[in-house]
Amino acid sequence: MEKENNAVPTVAIPLSKTKKTLVTIGCICLMLSIAFFGLSLAVIQGPLLEKMNGMHYFSTLTIFASLGLAILTPIGGKLGDLFGRRNVIVIAGIVGIICGVGMGIVKTVVPFMILRLILGAAQGAFTAAPYILIREIYEPKDVPKRMGLLSSSIAVGGFAGSIIAGILTDAGLLKLGIVFPVIPLLIGVLLIGFNLPNKKREEKAIIDFPGVILLALFLSSLLLSLNYAPKIGWANPIIIIGFIVAIILGFLLVKVEKKAIEPVIPMNLFTNKRYRTLIIIGVIAYFYQEAMNMYAPLSVQKVMGQSATISGTLQFPRMVLIMILPVIVGAWVSKKAGNAKKAMVIATGLVAVSFLVMGFTTSNTPVIVYFVALALTGVAESFRAVSITPSAQAALDPSEWGIGTSLLTFMNSLSLLFAAAIDGIVFDVNKNNIQAGINGIFLLTAVISIIGVLVVIFGIKKEETNEN
Repeated sequence: MEKENNAVPTVAIPLSKTKKTLVTIGCICLMLSIAFFGLSLAVIQGPLLEKMNGMHYFSTLTIFASLGLAILTPIGGKLGDLFGRRNVIVIAGIVGIICGVGMGIVKTVVPFMILRLILGAAQGAFTAAPYILIREIYEPKDVPKRMGLLSSSIAVGGFAGSIIAGILTDAGLLKLGIVFPVIPLLIGVLLIGFNLPNKKREEKAIIDFPGVILLALFLSSLLLSLNYAPKIGWANPIIIIGFIVAIILGFLLVKVEKKAIEPVIPMNLFTNKRYRTLIIIGVIAYFYQEAMNMYAPLSVQKVMGQSATISGTLQFPRMVLIMILPVIVGAWVSKKAGNAKKAMVIATGLVAVSFLVMGFTTSNTPVIVYFVALALTGVAESFRAVSITPSAQAALDPSEWGIGTSLLTFMNSLSLLFAAAIDGIVFDVNKNNIQAGINGIFLLTAVISIIGVLVVIFGIKKEETNEN
């Protein structure tokens, strides 16, 4: 059943202004730690494994750590509903701190791998928590601006994290490079732990163990198949069996969750048209990032013939914009009913324009075109970050904010895996013509973004996007 906006309470967890500010800073610190860990591990995990004679585990370890994060994201949201958001953040945060410090201490590959896998799961448990807490402690009119703060903190964390990790790597301080993301995580855990009351269900918590197990198996089968298919071939019997198993497990998961007393994935969420539409928009709005991260630099190097240094700086203007714009855009979204819908149109429309332009790249294309196009995606990201999640939360009952936000966050990350698989197919079909392959990916991305614009225009009513 769809929820009316006027039925949603102002805040779920009333806090004083001081405590609200401290919890918000704690949420920002959690986002910084996630960004720091992502960048530091991207830079340092390879050299560390090489020193441990474990470089052959790099790809497998990265995939399984990502899998742990993906699986725990929706489960973490549900656990927060049952046992309290503060408890989940503190426990998962402490586990993350122990793993981060441990990875900087251990000298052999097996303990490092175990800690890396546990770290991924711990991060998954609190990845969506900042987005949930912002809605639980702030009035609806203040949510978009605070969502903008979270988005900006990720950009700042990515920028600062890459610089810090690079400096420490060049200085030979690899282990310190693994440990430094623990600092913002510790600060975030302390601020939230001491200032946020632990709101949980009053009745006895019932954990849906069959649902958790089936969800983990379903996601493992699906994500591993999507990850390995481009490497070993989509027609490989192992991949085919993996997808068949995923379909069977998905069917069983739906059946079990429909009957569960406290389902880990409430099926009624998908009967909510507004929420379902916003998930689709979220997936589409995230889709372009694979093409941007993987194929834009490749195009600059292989099609335009530019240096790796230039291709490495392509996203710098975009990053600067994401550091600044989300807070400003969030304030604008809050001012007027219907601005959230306009923000979603802008978010998807600008991506369509950017990739439509890049879709006709030739060796004579000026590289400045890419700088401008990717900067436009930074503007698009700023509008996306402050509109889709608040609108999705507005479509839900307060009891569904936790799992609903976590599921939306998970679907966004899943979008990148689907994009990687689809883009890989387009590229492989044109493997003898890199220019045609990359342009095909960019044009496909533009078409998908145009579909996103149409879904927003015709699928979202103005009154459904604002809680004011």
